[in-house]
Amino acid sequence: MKITTSIFIGFMLFASQAVALSKSDVRKIIKEAYPGARISEVEKETYKGEKIYEVDFRHDGNRLEAIIGLDGSIIKVDIDD
Repeated sequence: MKITTSIFIGFMLFASQAVALSKSDVRKIIKEAYPGARISEVEKETYKGEKIYEVDFRHDGNRLEAIIGLDGSIIKVDIDD
């Protein structure tokens, strides 16, 4: 039983690291979704209790802020005030 539990815990730790994004991954996601975007800042934050990346960027003359989930999904994009 201990071996099975240890293997399961080890697998979960490996799986959680495998889906973690780097800041450069986040930059690629924004540039693919918003071609020509100029990214000024990428920060790791918490949004509704979840770890996310917050990205400040300019696109088509607008200052925007995006929230990117650690799975790579774009959760939200708003005009940055």
